[in-house]
Amino acid sequence: MDSKMNGRVFTASASRQTDLDGFTLMELLVVIAMTGILVVMVLPTLGFSKAKPQAVWCLNNFNQLAKACAMYTGDNQGFYPPNPDDGGTTAGYEWCAGEVEGWETLAAGGNAEAGDADYLTNPRYSLLAPYLASSAVPFKCPADWRTCVYKGQIVPVVRSVSANAGVGTADISWLNGGSHSGIPRSPAAGAWLTGNDNHLQTTYATFGSTADFRNCSPSDIWIYADEDPLSVNDSAMEVVAAQAEVVDYPTTRHQNAASFGFCDGHTELHKWKSNVFYLKQTPNILTISSVGSPQYNDWFWLAWHASRKLSTGNIP
Repeated sequence: MDSKMNGRVFTASASRQTDLDGFTLMELLVVIAMTGILVVMVLPTLGFSKAKPQAVWCLNNFNQLAKACAMYTGDNQGFYPPNPDDGGTTAGYEWCAGEVEGWETLAAGGNAEAGDADYLTNPRYSLLAPYLASSAVPFKCPADWRTCVYKGQIVPVVRSVSANAGVGTADISWLNGGSHSGIPRSPAAGAWLTGNDNHLQTTYATFGSTADFRNCSPSDIWIYADEDPLSVNDSAMEVVAAQAEVVDYPTTRHQNAASFGFCDGHTELHKWKSNVFYLKQTPNILTISSVGSPQYNDWFWLAWHASRKLSTGNIP
């Protein structure tokens, strides 16, 4: 018996024919083959599915740090937060306090201070805390895998970010080898820029305030870097500019890239050209002998954006 629906005629034989229709064997084989090709095309990108959001998150953290620093300098006559490179906890003398080193190998433990968020959220220890709503989140890269024992519990570390040792302020008393005293209004030491630990070096530019950029622009110099988990210790990251050497290592954990925040407030995810910064254990000083190699060029980028030689504006 025929039936009508919306002006169309359906018969019992037509209905049975529709129910029996399906893929032929050849069509199924084509679908399977195409699925296989798509899987082969997609698989290489799956490894980046987690890494890319982590990199975006990390850059957002640096954006918050850059804004916090800009507000701090606006409230302090253009002076950058103190950055004495001592891992200390003296109130009023640290952009953020505490030591977070101690991972001799991937399996080792670490300094208990690495799990203490109070060093980042308490204005007594971190002068950026009031500008970050006392949040510890911006101080840590989401790709930092480390944990430590804090108050009897295994907890994630709280910081992987370090500040350029040549950007920030320090007090004269400390620069001359004494204890912290007086208002920190002198430029930070940039101690290792010359290739050794010299707190009174005058060869390379250091930047204590926004008025100190004479032979370069604030957009040229990074102030915050994502340091490698096996290299980070105090809150300052040392850079050697006098020769191709590496003391503190930026991270490679964003598919061989690292996040940087610059003095003008912009942020950048910088991709390394070599594996020179890749670490498997706590580093020693690395000397790069091949001038013009990818390793040398990676060092040069890091040093060129950390300081400039005062006499010529060039490095070395």
